[in-house]
Amino acid sequence: MELEPEARAILEGRHVAILATLVRGGPATAAVWYALDGDDVIVSTPAGKRKANNVRDDPRVSLLVDVRDSPHVPGALAYKGVEVRGVARLQEDPGATLRRAIVARYLDPIPPEFEARIIEGERTIIRIEASKVRIWDFSRGR
Repeated sequence: MELEPEARAILEGRHVAILATLVRGGPATAAVWYALDGDDVIVSTPAGKRKANNVRDDPRVSLLVDVRDSPHVPGALAYKGVEVRGVARLQEDPGATLRRAIVARYLDPIPPEFEARIIEGERTIIRIEASKVRIWDFSRGR
């Protein structure tokens, strides 16, 4: 699914997202750093841990970005964000290219201690292909 410009603009911001996966039919949430790769959202996670195992067992996920950084709009009218629902798949990341791209969105330049964490350890990429995207913007009444 192609992301519309408004959703892409929010997702391209440097926000922390909440990733919801399913475990035994119920939701499990985690705060994550993410990046866009084309129209897909990518998240790095330790291989064999909860998020990766949940995606392997049930690939339905939701990623929520709630933006409250509009100081010129008072109170509740500042709320806007996007939810991406879709199907996720686990993907290898040879050379840690995707992991590095995610970290670089939040830490530029990447500190040496993070560079070591990017390279070390077994990690996998959760790639989310959107099937539904919902945008809200209280300043526009939606």
